[in-house]
Amino acid sequence: MNNGLLIYQENKRKESIEKVRWSVETIKDLEGNHAIIKPEKIMEMTGLSKTAIYKPHLREIWDEKYQNNDSQKFSTLKLELQIQKLEKELSQLNSNLNKAELQITKLKQNLELEQSRSKVFINEYEQQKKENEKLLYHNLIILRALHIRGITIDELKEENDYKELSTI
Repeated sequence: MNNGLLIYQENKRKESIEKVRWSVETIKDLEGNHAIIKPEKIMEMTGLSKTAIYKPHLREIWDEKYQNNDSQKFSTLKLELQIQKLEKELSQLNSNLNKAELQITKLKQNLELEQSRSKVFINEYEQQKKENEKLLYHNLIILRALHIRGITIDELKEENDYKELSTI
């Protein structure tokens, strides 16, 4: 909804309430506390329409009979409507909560799956690392043996390159 419109309506409502209260107080001041307050007097003093002054929030200010009976009925109806609205909100919130819990469960399952995959990759990495260390150690032994015999790796490379060229 438009917040500006709601603020405007609320201000108009407050203004109407103040006008009706002022007119009731003025009538009581002029005619005494037991003066009969008629809707025509209120309309004339406030400039509000008949429809406006018969609205529940204004009528309860000037009509004592309405205050005793209809106000309670109106309040009860208003409370019932608020309860219904809150129940709808509650059911919507429960629905959202259930959806969120389901999503959390799925995310937890995905997390567990990814954690198990991660463990597998870590294990594979560690195994590969051990194999590479063994190969490196083996190559170092070979290099040492070649070095002791006076053979350098460069000579092996040149010999390999010559074999590759002759096969082409």
